[in-house]
Amino acid sequence: MQVQGILALAMRFGQRATARVALSVFGVLAVLYFANMGIGYYQASQMQLSVLKPSRFTVFGFPAREMEERRWKILITHEVPKVVEVLREVDFERPEFGMEDQQNFRRVPMEEVMRTLPVVLTEQHIEKVWVEHREAETLRAQRKYHIVHLRLTREGRARLWHYARQQVARSRALGEKPRDERLLLVVGEQPWAAPIISSEVASSWWLMSRFSMLQSSDVQIFPIYDEEIANIIAQGFEEAKRKTVTTAGAAQ
Repeated sequence: MQVQGILALAMRFGQRATARVALSVFGVLAVLYFANMGIGYYQASQMQLSVLKPSRFTVFGFPAREMEERRWKILITHEVPKVVEVLREVDFERPEFGMEDQQNFRRVPMEEVMRTLPVVLTEQHIEKVWVEHREAETLRAQRKYHIVHLRLTREGRARLWHYARQQVARSRALGEKPRDERLLLVVGEQPWAAPIISSEVASSWWLMSRFSMLQSSDVQIFPIYDEEIANIIAQGFEEAKRKTVTTAGAAQ
């Protein structure tokens, strides 16, 4: 009986020691994890970000308030966005897929769009672009859709976060409805996507979490039902990246 008691006591002591070691390891890893993200957050928030010019693969900002003053909006037809000017008083609501009354809009020349909109990202601020194919989660949706993932560089995350903080997180007047803050992805001079920035991107936690290797991508553009459009975006990035590297090598 004494031997059994000693063994039981030793087991309890061993379990407690193991639990303490496990908690200590977990605590150290948690401290390192948050310290790493905190350092990255501080560095990104302190970055001096210069004004960018459009490139071969460009993500433009489309600030809703300023665009309403210009009476510009993004019209999406057959999944392809275009910037139009509203010719009469209509509500600026999220555009639905499909046709709208074309008589009430004037197409804005792409040169003017690219000259007017702020540049948020170019191919230099993106590490990787890839396409994910996913089955629809509801019976009412189409059978399959595609997601274009953008993995950003450290500077790219900082630029997207700063823009979202300025546009998405800015204060609104009492009773003012929230607006859909969009981006506009342009390959060459052809717009291919107009994703909406979520309020999550404007938070400090979003920027901190991007410095974790658990994050696979920073921007997801979806749903894209036309697989060809998704592939065009990914191929456009690869071509722009290749030309940028070639140009930089020739300059040296």
